[in-house]
Amino acid sequence: MAFAHQFDPRTRFSAGDGLNLPFPPAAFDIAYCHFLLLWVARPLEALLEMVRVVRPGGYVLVLAEPDYGGRIDYPIELSRLGRFQTEALRSQGAGPERGRELGALFLSTGIQEIEVGVLGGRWQVPAQVEDWEAEWAILEYDLEGSVTAEELARWKETDRRAWERGERILFVPTFYAWGRTPGGR
Repeated sequence: MAFAHQFDPRTRFSAGDGLNLPFPPAAFDIAYCHFLLLWVARPLEALLEMVRVVRPGGYVLVLAEPDYGGRIDYPIELSRLGRFQTEALRSQGAGPERGRELGALFLSTGIQEIEVGVLGGRWQVPAQVEDWEAEWAILEYDLEGSVTAEELARWKETDRRAWERGERILFVPTFYAWGRTPGGR
């Protein structure tokens, strides 16, 4: 919280358990999370807790929940890399297909006027080397111990060449959902 306070000293920051938020019922007009439910073992409970702290007729937003099961890799020889990363995420406790579950999860909470969608994909050609390096830092972390160093090095080289040629596509459908809590208007 001290880190966030450096950038916005006027805002009151709080940390808490997403399954037991440290706020009274109906305390907020809106509750949102970003890239969170992927890592929550009981996402419905987290959403219900968000609904609890939002006033009737307020909003719940879930942003940027990926669905690695719908991942697209090109050149095609990199698709195996994507499957390995999906399983590596699962072994870390993540729900790699969480994005596709958002609509059903929202319906289970009683949230109304639900909208679910997928964020659009875009690629910069040629890609920025910083983006490539950042992606590979994540891949190497996720795949550590899952594949041999030689196989990872081959994928990295194939990926590097494809990025340099402007051919690389890595698209993980990333979902959002929002809706109103019951009882308002």
